[in-house]
Amino acid sequence: MTLLKHLPLVAFLTMTALSLEGHAISSTTVSARAQQPVRAVVVVAAPTQQAQAMASKVKSYREWKTEMVAGAQYKVSSVKSQIEARKQTRRVAQGTDPNLARSGRGVEAVPARDISLEGLEKQLRQEQYDLEVAQDLSVTDYFVGYLTKIQDKKSAFKEVAGKLSPEEVAELMNAYANSVFGAHSSDLPASATNTTKDGAR
Repeated sequence: MTLLKHLPLVAFLTMTALSLEGHAISSTTVSARAQQPVRAVVVVAAPTQQAQAMASKVKSYREWKTEMVAGAQYKVSSVKSQIEARKQTRRVAQGTDPNLARSGRGVEAVPARDISLEGLEKQLRQEQYDLEVAQDLSVTDYFVGYLTKIQDKKSAFKEVAGKLSPEEVAELMNAYANSVFGAHSSDLPASATNTTKDGAR
């Protein structure tokens, strides 16, 4: 008789333990992969070869933007899967409570508001916003957010100069002109606006 009295509690604890065990196994698998030693080969090269190797590691605008978008998409899908897992756990917990099946009003055994679920939904909104921002990254963002953070800027600029399309170069030059001369052509100095043959002297 005592076992039947505590059956709902035993079922709930069993389901919770199984879901936590599954989460721990997946976390252990991920952390085990992350803890595997990284093997690196150290190559000693002349300074010119080092500069060339460093410059070849510089990402083009398209590579950088693709990487930024892919990272943002991964974060969105990760948070979505966490939300779905949380909702699934909640549905399973509600389905194992026999009191819910007997109740006409459907009294919940779990809280109506799941604070951690609300936090995940807030995080999802932020990650979706970050994805939109990543999809709108421009050449100017690439220049400011990536290229200027490379130590050897001169060789990085040389490497990237050959990788930019004419449209990307035009966008970068436009951003430069706007930052130097302002957004309006009326702000340009007279020497910059005088393009006639007489003005070239």
